[in-house]
Amino acid sequence: MGRTILYILIGISVVGALAVLLLITPMLGETEVAPEIPAATDIEPALSEETEPVVSSEVATTETDEDTTEPIIEEPTIASETGYAIDGTIVSGEYVHETTIAGVDVYWTNDEYRLRVGLVSPGTGFVAIGFDPDRQMEGANYIIGSMHEGVLTIRDDYGYEPFAHMEDTMRGGEDNIIAAAGNEWPDQTVIEFIIPLDSGDTLDKPLLPGHQYTILVSYHSMFDSFSDRHTRRGSGLMQLDLPE
Repeated sequence: MGRTILYILIGISVVGALAVLLLITPMLGETEVAPEIPAATDIEPALSEETEPVVSSEVATTETDEDTTEPIIEEPTIASETGYAIDGTIVSGEYVHETTIAGVDVYWTNDEYRLRVGLVSPGTGFVAIGFDPDRQMEGANYIIGSMHEGVLTIRDDYGYEPFAHMEDTMRGGEDNIIAAAGNEWPDQTVIEFIIPLDSGDTLDKPLLPGHQYTILVSYHSMFDSFSDRHTRRGSGLMQLDLPE
Protein backbone atom coordinates (compact mmCIF):
# COMPACT_ATOMS: atom_id res chain seq x y z
CA MET A 1 0.00 0.00 0.00
CA GLY A 2 2.79 2.40 0.87
CA ARG A 3 4.54 1.71 -2.39
CA THR A 4 1.40 2.39 -4.34
CA ILE A 5 1.00 5.78 -2.70
CA LEU A 6 4.65 6.52 -3.43
CA TYR A 7 4.25 5.70 -7.12
CA ILE A 8 1.18 7.89 -7.28
CA LEU A 9 3.10 10.81 -5.74
CA ILE A 10 6.01 10.32 -8.15
CA GLY A 11 3.59 10.26 -11.06
CA ILE A 12 1.95 13.44 -9.90
CA SER A 13 5.37 15.08 -9.57
CA VAL A 14 6.38 14.04 -13.07
CA VAL A 15 3.10 15.31 -14.54
CA GLY A 16 3.50 18.60 -12.66
CA ALA A 17 7.04 19.00 -13.92
CA LEU A 18 5.93 18.43 -17.49
CA ALA A 19 3.16 20.99 -17.10
CA VAL A 20 5.63 23.57 -15.81
CA LEU A 21 7.95 22.91 -18.75
CA LEU A 22 5.09 23.32 -21.17
CA LEU A 23 4.22 26.68 -19.61
CA ILE A 24 7.80 27.96 -19.57
CA THR A 25 8.66 26.97 -23.17
CA PRO A 26 6.25 29.48 -24.91
CA MET A 27 7.44 32.25 -22.62
CA LEU A 28 11.04 31.59 -23.57
CA GLY A 29 10.09 31.57 -27.22
CA GLU A 30 8.44 34.93 -26.84
CA THR A 31 11.47 36.22 -25.00
CA GLU A 32 13.74 35.07 -27.80
CA VAL A 33 11.51 36.65 -30.45
CA ALA A 34 11.27 39.95 -28.60
CA PRO A 35 14.75 41.16 -29.67
CA GLU A 36 13.60 40.49 -33.23
CA ILE A 37 11.14 43.39 -32.94
CA PRO A 38 12.73 46.02 -35.17
CA ALA A 39 14.83 47.87 -32.65
CA ALA A 40 17.09 48.62 -35.60
CA THR A 41 14.11 50.23 -37.31
CA ASP A 42 13.85 52.60 -34.38
CA ILE A 43 17.55 53.37 -34.59
CA GLU A 44 17.68 53.89 -38.35
CA PRO A 45 15.28 56.85 -38.38
CA ALA A 46 17.21 58.35 -35.49
CA LEU A 47 20.46 58.02 -37.44
CA SER A 48 18.73 59.36 -40.50
CA GLU A 49 17.55 62.40 -38.58
CA GLU A 50 21.02 62.97 -37.18
CA THR A 51 22.53 62.77 -40.62
CA GLU A 52 19.91 65.06 -42.19
CA PRO A 53 21.84 67.96 -43.75
CA VAL A 54 20.95 70.47 -41.07
CA VAL A 55 24.48 71.83 -40.98
CA SER A 56 25.15 71.29 -44.66
CA SER A 57 21.93 73.09 -45.58
CA GLU A 58 23.15 76.11 -43.66
CA VAL A 59 26.45 75.93 -45.51
CA ALA A 60 24.63 75.61 -48.80
CA THR A 61 22.58 78.68 -47.95
CA THR A 62 25.72 80.60 -47.12
CA GLU A 63 27.39 79.54 -50.36
CA THR A 64 24.29 80.48 -52.32
CA ASP A 65 24.23 83.88 -50.67
CA GLU A 66 27.88 84.42 -51.51
CA ASP A 67 27.40 83.32 -55.11
CA THR A 68 24.26 85.33 -55.79
CA THR A 69 24.96 88.45 -53.78
CA GLU A 70 26.19 91.12 -56.14
CA PRO A 71 28.18 94.16 -55.05
CA ILE A 72 26.09 97.28 -54.70
CA ILE A 73 27.31 99.81 -57.22
CA GLU A 74 26.07 103.32 -56.68
CA GLU A 75 25.49 104.98 -60.02
CA PRO A 76 26.75 108.56 -60.15
CA THR A 77 23.97 111.15 -60.38
CA ILE A 78 25.07 112.43 -63.77
CA ALA A 79 24.92 108.93 -65.23
CA SER A 80 21.39 108.25 -64.02
CA GLU A 81 20.15 111.69 -65.05
CA THR A 82 21.37 111.28 -68.62
CA GLY A 83 20.13 107.72 -68.82
CA TYR A 84 23.57 106.40 -69.80
CA ALA A 85 26.01 104.29 -67.82
CA ILE A 86 29.77 104.50 -67.49
CA ASP A 87 30.47 101.25 -69.35
CA GLY A 88 33.29 101.93 -71.83
CA THR A 89 30.89 102.14 -74.77
CA ILE A 90 29.79 105.44 -76.36
CA VAL A 91 26.60 105.57 -78.40
CA SER A 92 25.01 108.35 -80.41
CA GLY A 93 23.40 110.99 -78.21
CA GLU A 94 25.10 109.82 -75.05
CA TYR A 95 27.02 113.08 -74.61
CA VAL A 96 25.93 116.67 -75.20
CA HIS A 97 29.26 117.85 -76.68
CA GLU A 98 32.01 116.35 -78.79
CA THR A 99 35.17 117.44 -80.56
CA THR A 100 38.29 115.83 -82.03
CA ILE A 101 41.78 116.77 -80.83
CA ALA A 102 44.98 115.12 -82.09
CA GLY A 103 42.96 112.25 -83.54
CA VAL A 104 41.13 111.58 -80.24
CA ASP A 105 37.36 111.99 -80.13
CA VAL A 106 36.44 113.85 -76.93
CA TYR A 107 32.89 113.71 -75.55
CA TRP A 108 31.55 115.50 -72.48
CA THR A 109 28.44 116.39 -70.50
CA ASN A 110 28.23 118.27 -67.21
CA ASP A 111 25.71 119.14 -64.56
CA GLU A 112 26.13 121.46 -61.60
CA TYR A 113 28.60 119.23 -59.77
CA ARG A 114 30.15 116.66 -62.10
CA LEU A 115 31.84 116.31 -65.47
CA ARG A 116 31.33 113.17 -67.52
CA VAL A 117 33.93 112.52 -70.23
CA GLY A 118 34.40 109.94 -72.99
CA LEU A 119 37.64 109.53 -74.94
CA VAL A 120 38.03 107.44 -78.10
CA SER A 121 41.67 107.03 -79.10
CA PRO A 122 42.83 105.62 -82.47
CA GLY A 123 45.50 103.59 -80.67
CA THR A 124 45.64 100.69 -78.22
CA GLY A 125 47.92 102.44 -75.71
CA PHE A 126 47.06 105.02 -73.06
CA VAL A 127 44.92 108.08 -73.66
CA ALA A 128 44.94 111.23 -71.52
CA ILE A 129 43.21 114.55 -71.07
CA GLY A 130 44.36 117.57 -69.04
CA PHE A 131 42.06 120.36 -67.86
CA ASP A 132 42.94 124.06 -67.58
CA PRO A 133 46.78 124.07 -67.80
CA ASP A 134 48.82 127.15 -66.87
CA ARG A 135 51.83 126.54 -69.11
CA GLN A 136 52.14 123.46 -71.32
CA MET A 137 51.23 120.59 -68.89
CA GLU A 138 51.93 122.56 -65.74
CA GLY A 139 48.94 123.17 -63.48
CA ALA A 140 46.59 120.86 -65.41
CA ASN A 141 44.38 118.25 -63.80
CA TYR A 142 45.19 115.10 -65.82
CA ILE A 143 43.14 111.94 -66.18
CA ILE A 144 45.08 109.18 -67.93
CA GLY A 145 43.88 105.65 -68.62
CA SER A 146 44.69 102.48 -70.54
CA MET A 147 43.21 99.06 -71.19
CA HIS A 148 45.25 95.85 -70.96
CA GLU A 149 43.70 92.40 -71.42
CA GLY A 150 40.29 93.80 -70.52
CA VAL A 151 41.46 95.55 -67.36
CA LEU A 152 41.23 99.33 -66.99
CA THR A 153 44.00 101.29 -65.31
CA ILE A 154 43.11 104.94 -64.72
CA ARG A 155 44.86 107.64 -62.73
CA ASP A 156 44.27 111.16 -61.48
CA ASP A 157 47.45 113.16 -62.18
CA TYR A 158 48.75 116.70 -61.78
CA GLY A 159 51.00 118.57 -64.23
CA TYR A 160 53.74 119.74 -61.91
CA GLU A 161 56.10 120.88 -64.69
CA PRO A 162 55.57 122.04 -68.30
CA PHE A 163 56.44 118.56 -69.60
CA ALA A 164 55.78 116.28 -66.65
CA HIS A 165 52.82 115.00 -64.64
CA MET A 166 52.51 112.74 -61.59
CA GLU A 167 49.80 111.06 -59.52
CA ASP A 168 47.96 113.41 -57.20
CA THR A 169 48.39 110.92 -54.38
CA MET A 170 52.19 111.10 -54.79
CA ARG A 171 52.11 114.85 -54.18
CA GLY A 172 49.79 114.94 -51.19
CA GLY A 173 46.55 115.09 -53.20
CA GLU A 174 43.72 112.65 -53.77
CA ASP A 175 42.38 110.43 -56.53
CA ASN A 176 39.06 112.10 -57.33
CA ILE A 177 37.77 109.87 -60.11
CA ILE A 178 34.17 109.06 -59.19
CA ALA A 179 33.55 106.32 -61.77
CA ALA A 180 35.37 104.91 -64.80
CA ALA A 181 35.17 102.16 -67.40
CA GLY A 182 36.96 101.24 -70.61
CA ASN A 183 37.03 99.05 -73.69
CA GLU A 184 39.63 98.20 -76.30
CA TRP A 185 39.53 96.99 -79.91
CA PRO A 186 42.38 96.35 -82.37
CA ASP A 187 42.07 99.88 -83.72
CA GLN A 188 40.89 101.99 -80.79
CA THR A 189 40.59 102.47 -77.03
CA VAL A 190 37.57 103.91 -75.24
CA ILE A 191 37.81 105.42 -71.76
CA GLU A 192 34.88 106.96 -69.85
CA PHE A 193 35.02 108.64 -66.46
CA ILE A 194 33.31 111.08 -64.12
CA ILE A 195 35.10 113.66 -61.98
CA PRO A 196 33.77 116.41 -59.70
CA LEU A 197 33.86 119.94 -61.09
CA ASP A 198 35.28 121.05 -57.74
CA SER A 199 36.92 118.19 -55.84
CA GLY A 200 38.35 120.40 -53.09
CA ASP A 201 41.76 118.88 -53.84
CA THR A 202 44.48 121.55 -53.95
CA LEU A 203 45.92 119.81 -57.03
CA ASP A 204 42.63 120.12 -58.96
CA LYS A 205 41.45 123.48 -60.22
CA PRO A 206 37.71 124.04 -59.86
CA LEU A 207 35.82 123.94 -63.16
CA LEU A 208 32.79 126.25 -63.26
CA PRO A 209 29.61 125.58 -65.26
CA GLY A 210 29.20 128.10 -68.06
CA HIS A 211 32.96 128.64 -68.44
CA GLN A 212 35.30 127.58 -71.22
CA TYR A 213 38.60 125.79 -70.53
CA THR A 214 41.67 124.72 -72.46
CA ILE A 215 42.15 120.96 -72.58
CA LEU A 216 45.22 118.92 -73.55
CA VAL A 217 44.74 115.53 -75.20
CA SER A 218 47.32 112.84 -75.96
CA TYR A 219 47.51 109.12 -76.70
CA HIS A 220 49.93 106.33 -77.50
CA SER A 221 49.32 104.07 -80.45
CA MET A 222 50.61 100.91 -78.70
CA PHE A 223 52.05 101.30 -75.21
CA ASP A 224 49.98 101.29 -72.01
CA SER A 225 52.70 102.56 -69.69
CA PHE A 226 51.96 106.11 -68.52
CA SER A 227 55.68 106.88 -68.48
CA ASP A 228 56.02 106.39 -72.25
CA ARG A 229 56.04 109.50 -74.41
CA HIS A 230 52.78 110.00 -76.30
CA THR A 231 52.45 109.23 -80.01
CA ARG A 232 50.48 112.41 -80.58
CA ARG A 233 49.15 115.33 -78.57
CA GLY A 234 47.11 118.48 -79.11
CA SER A 235 44.99 121.12 -77.39
CA GLY A 236 41.46 122.46 -77.76
CA LEU A 237 38.59 124.06 -75.85
CA MET A 238 35.88 122.62 -73.64
CA GLN A 239 32.74 124.65 -72.96
CA LEU A 240 30.80 123.67 -69.83
CA ASP A 241 27.05 124.13 -69.72
CA LEU A 242 25.08 126.08 -67.15
CA PRO A 243 22.60 123.83 -65.32
CA GLU A 244 19.01 124.41 -66.32
